[in-house]
Amino acid sequence: MKKIEWLIAGLLIIVGLTCLTVSGTTMWEPESVQSYLKTLIQLCLWMGLPVVIIGIIYVVVLKRNK
Repeated sequence: MKKIEWLIAGLLIIVGLTCLTVSGTTMWEPESVQSYLKTLIQLCLWMGLPVVIIGIIYVVVLKRNK
């Protein structure tokens, strides 16, 4: 992929996380920045957990095949 395609993909991920965070925050405490940051961190952890698990499995499979 070209650099511009990586940039577009990254921007779409950031916009998606922002939309999820805003909608999640407005359901509970819309006036609180602390609530927004807490929701953002929770979303990033839940989104990042599968990536880390798949990455570990990928590395294990690569080492096993060598």
